[in-house]
Formats: sequence, structure tokens, C-alpha cells
Amino acid sequence: MSTTLMQPRATAAADTHVEPARPKARDPLLDNARYWVMLLVVAGHALQYLLDVPAARGTYAWIYAFHMPAFVLISGYVSRRYEGSPKQTRALVTTLVLPYVALNVGLDGFRALLDGKPLDINLLDPAWSTWFLIALVAWRLSTPIWQVLRAPVLVAIVVSLVAGLWQVSNVVSIHRILGLLPFYVAGMYLKPEHFALLRRPAVRAASAVALVATLGWCLLRHDRFYVSWLYWRDAYADAPLDADALGGLATRAGLLVVGFALTAAVLSVVPRRVDATTELGKRTMNAYFLHGFFLIALAHFGAFDLVAGLGALCVPIVVAVSALLGTALMSAPVARVVGPLLSPQMEWAFRRGADEPTSGRPVGARPAQPRDGGA
Repeated sequence: MSTTLMQPRATAAADTHVEPARPKARDPLLDNARYWVMLLVVAGHALQYLLDVPAARGTYAWIYAFHMPAFVLISGYVSRRYEGSPKQTRALVTTLVLPYVALNVGLDGFRALLDGKPLDINLLDPAWSTWFLIALVAWRLSTPIWQVLRAPVLVAIVVSLVAGLWQVSNVVSIHRILGLLPFYVAGMYLKPEHFALLRRPAVRAASAVALVATLGWCLLRHDRFYVSWLYWRDAYADAPLDADALGGLATRAGLLVVGFALTAAVLSVVPRRVDATTELGKRTMNAYFLHGFFLIALAHFGAFDLVAGLGALCVPIVVAVSALLGTALMSAPVARVVGPLLSPQMEWAFRRGADEPTSGRPVGARPAQPRDGGA
């Protein structure tokens, strides 16, 4: 009896030992950042139809200088624990590979329907924005390599620079995959202290100045820069870049510096508190999948030709409409409708027990992959 009375202390110790650690709270900064960067993605794709308007071209160049580098870096950060487990592999198939195929067919089919042309599908030549999906598959599969290399970011930068010398067909956007690789690898190695550094008041002030100053520079000097460099999709010597090796290497290096600097600036100025954009930022892939259909339809029916006649005034109008469209596509009602289509579970296609970890990790160990897919 007395032995039983002495048990509470030992039981408490045992409970402390076996109870799984409570998962860390999700940092709202990245969700907020993804929301704002996603709006820039939509606005950038919309402004693509207005490049003959100087103000639109300048704003477009500013957005393209950092919006995909920022998206790729965030994707690297949330994919840093990818190890190729059965659960992660299944998620790779259902959230990236299958949507890549479906979106390519959907966009090409939608264009063919509007233009009255026969459907021509080529999955090796990604349709418009779908290149990011297949690129994310390649980057995520390469994650274990970057986890074991020495100086991985430096190696990725060298790969990016040298890749521009490689004159090969841009099958599955290989040039973009290799060109933007440093941002993904750098994202893998970000730590909370790096984000804390960006939150310092002096850094935030400098970041705001940098973003405004570069926007002003792009608006004033857009005609001095060839925007095709910002697509990361061509070899230096190929048209439309037509650059020699030294010029190509120097330009790519400059774009890497600008991309990293402005990405850091965005992460610095984005609010870190939980607000209305935090939940929306968890559903950015819905907007990424769907916005192209709306923009293609607007272009087909002449909406961009109409606003182009307004001159510089077309920029705030298009940006505002893009923000409303992007926000709507990231909303909960849209997610409930399209979620099962864009991220099918497909339990029937996978072997039973495929979700079980092969390494024998106990329940409560760190999760294998963020639930939102990393974009």
C-alpha cells in the first residue's frame, strides 16, 4: 500500500518522458509572405499583356526581379525535411505531379477552345505557369543531395551560373530549374535567427527603401533592360538573350544578388502577426493553379486591350483587380470546391501502409513534410 502511494512522482516522470513533444506553432510570417508574393505572381502575369505600356513594363520588370526567387526560397524552406519517405513520395505525386499534368492539359485545352484550334499537348514543354510545379518536383527530389554537400549554397550558385552556358533544349524548363536553384537551396538552410535578423527595425526600414527605390528605378529605366533575362529560361548565347559567356555570367550573377536582396526585403517588411492573410497564405497553390484561366479569358475577350488605352492608369487598375482575384482564389470557399481536385488523396492508387515511416520513427517524431505542399 505504501508503495502505491509513492507512485505519483515516478508516474509524472514517466509521463514527462513518453509524452510526445508538442509541435511548434506555425510561423505566420511565411504564410503572410506567400500571400503577398502570390498576389505579385497574379499581377505579373496580368501585366504581361501590357508590356507596350511603359509604366506596366517597368512594374512588370520590378515584380519579376524577385517574385519567383522569393517563392522558390520559401519553397526550399518548407521542403527542407524532404527525405523521400513513402508519405512524402505520395504527396509529391498527388500535389505536384498529377496537378502538373492536369493543369497543362487544362490550360492548353482552354486556349484551344477559345481560339478554335485543335488541342496540342506537350508535357515536356510546360504551359505558362506550370513550369514551377515540375521545377518544384525536381528541386524536392534533389533535397537529400543538398543536405549532405559541403557549401551547398555556393555549389548551387555555381550550377546556376554555369547552366546558362549550356545550350540545350529547355525541356521541362531545365534552364529555370537550374537557374533558380540557389534560391531553393538557400531556403533549405534558413533558420529562425535569420528571420529574426530581418525583423530588426533598421533592417525593415532599409528593406522598405530598397523595394521602393528599385520600383522607381524600374519605372524610369525599364527600356534599358531586357526583361527576358528575368525569365531564367534561356541559355546566354541563345535568342533572345544573345549574350557572350562573360556578359551572361555577369548578368546572371547580378540577378542572383538582386533576387536574394529583394527577397530578404520582402520577408523583412511582410507583417509577422496572425491576420487575415495568414490563412489565405496557406492556400496559395489554389490561386497558382487557377488564375491563368481567368487571365487567358480576359485577354481573349479584349479586357487588356481596353485598359491599355488608359496609359499608366492601367497599372493600378490591373494590380488591384489581380489582388482581388488572387485573394478570392485563396479563399476557403474556393478551397472547399477545388481542393479535392487539385490535391486528390487517391488512396486506391497506393499500397496499404505506404504512410508508415520506414525508419521506425516513433509517433510524435517531427513531421516528414508540411501539409500545404511547400508553395
